[in-house]
Formats: sequence, C-alpha cells, structure tokens
Amino acid sequence: MLKLELLLRRIRGFDAKRMMVYVRDVKKETKTPTPVIMADMLYCILRYNVGFYDYHIFGFAHIHGAKARNTFFTMQDNWRLTRMVNSPEDRPYFENKLLFCRTFAPYLGRSFLDLNEAGEDALADFLRHHPVVFLKEPESFGGLGVKRFDSAGTDLNDREAVKRLRENWVQNGLLLVEEALQQHPEMSALYPYSLNTLRVCTLTDDKGDVHVLYSFVRTGRHGSFVDNTTSGGLNALICDDGVIRRPAMSDKTGMYFDMHPDTCTPFINFRVPYFDEAIALCKKAAKVRPDMRYVGWDVGITPTGPVLVEGNNLPAYDGQIYHQQENPGTGLRPLVRSIIPEF
Repeated sequence: MLKLELLLRRIRGFDAKRMMVYVRDVKKETKTPTPVIMADMLYCILRYNVGFYDYHIFGFAHIHGAKARNTFFTMQDNWRLTRMVNSPEDRPYFENKLLFCRTFAPYLGRSFLDLNEAGEDALADFLRHHPVVFLKEPESFGGLGVKRFDSAGTDLNDREAVKRLRENWVQNGLLLVEEALQQHPEMSALYPYSLNTLRVCTLTDDKGDVHVLYSFVRTGRHGSFVDNTTSGGLNALICDDGVIRRPAMSDKTGMYFDMHPDTCTPFINFRVPYFDEAIALCKKAAKVRPDMRYVGWDVGITPTGPVLVEGNNLPAYDGQIYHQQENPGTGLRPLVRSIIPEF
C-alpha cells in the first residue's frame, strides 16, 4: 500500500502526452513494444525515482538490473548533494551575474559594466572601447535574458541618444553589459555564431581537493548566438585528455550528431584547445568561495586561453549522460560517493 501511494504521488499530474513522446523515441531506438516500455517507465518512477525524460537520456531501455540502474544520479540526488555541500549564504555569488563578475573578475578575461552604477557617459565610453557587447539580466539563466548589441549604428557622441539607450536597457532589466569575447578559431570552426563554452562540473571533497565529475562542450545552432541546450544547442562529452570521441547530443530532440549539422565540422576526434588550462582554471575558481563545493562552471576558450563565463550552484544533473558515454551503462553516483563518502 505504501509503495502504491508513493507511486501515485510521483505520477500525479504527469503529462501522458509528454510520456508518449519519450515512449515513441525509445521505441524507435529499441523496437520494444509500447506497453513494455510504458510499464518499465512507470516501474522506474517508483523504483529509481527517475522521470520519463531521465529514462530516455540515461538509456534505461538498454540498462537492466538494479545494480546498474542504481548508479544513476537523479534530480533528487542533485538537490540533496547541493544542500549537503553548498552554503546557502554563497548562492547569491552564483545566482546574480553582477555579483559573480565582481567576485571572479580576475578570471573573466573581459570588461563589464554595471548599469546600476554607470551613467550614460560611462556607457558611451565603454561602447567606444567595446563596440559589440552582450546585455544580460543579472538573475537570468539558460541563455534567456541575454541580448547582443552592436553599437556601430549608434552616435556615441549624442548624449541624449546614449541616455535613451541606457534607460531602455535598465527598464528591461539588462543591467550587466559585457565586452564580447573573441573565440579561439578552432572553437569557432565548430560553430561561429556563439561562444561555444565548456561546462566543467567540479566537486570539492572534505580536504579541499577539487575533483572534476565531467566536462562537455556546448555549441549553438541555427544562427543562435547562445549555446544553451534550452535554446536548441548541442552538447558533446570531452574525455579526460581534452578530446571528443562521442557524437554530440541535442537534449531537445534526443538526436546524436557526428558532425555539427550547420558547419559540418566533425565532433569526433575534435581536440579542445587549452583544455588542461580550462580544468586548472575551474579548480582554482572553486577555491574562491570554498563553501560552494558543487559547481557547474561555464568556460570560454579565447585565442590566448580559457576564461570564466559564469558558475552554476545547481549543476544540471543530466550532465552525467556525457560522463556515461565514456563509461557506458554507469551513472555518476559511484564517482560522487568516492568524493563525498557520506552522500
């Protein structure tokens, strides 16, 4: 009776149409009958606390038995680890982009302006030095609340015009103005319209040693200037030596790509420039706020080396699907527990 009540709580309000989307995707991959997939999905909700999306991206249709399935790190695990090792007092340093920029300024590799403090004269001067900028809402996420601005058509000597420009940005919550970064040409070859960032997930143990759980590269698509998967981007696992050896994946479609569909640049055997330096940068940054021990860092690769773009105090738990590509059939739980034994 208790298990039945738990199951009903977990499936209450679920979207049957959404479930069938994943059922169809799994059926295409496995040719398994629909009722069998549905039954296993519902069983996994109860037994392993995974949803329909998790069932698909974790590859549970190909992974059988409690021993293997129990290695997977769920959304609930993600929240639990965050509460266990991340200080609530430090969350603002990662949730507010302006505070993040001030805190990690030595690692940014770019100039920025806070429109809470900077008036039209300071803005005009900033745009003279940096004609292309990115405007950001300080508490936005997932690539939302980000605008690109090219000041080429703006008379920066017209104080009233710059004042109106600033007022418009402030009214729309675009308070952070950042210099556009120049991307390493090899990263631009993957996709030239976005800054193709690395996501490096770090976890610090009780002794203060920083460990990397996984890393992957993200690229934009269809002319988008952001690389987030929520905006349709692609992700590809980076192996420990900085080389991509598996296809990139689109979280939105579940499709895999051996080469970028827009540029035809191969993902397979692509070597990320300055990868070792990027890992070292994240490990160094992880010590700036030592009470924030579980962080997903976004790193840009410029012609002269890596720079921090932002940090996430609640890394996406589904990042383990890229870890899993190098360790087929295994989730992140064993690695996390080797670093945090009490987890």
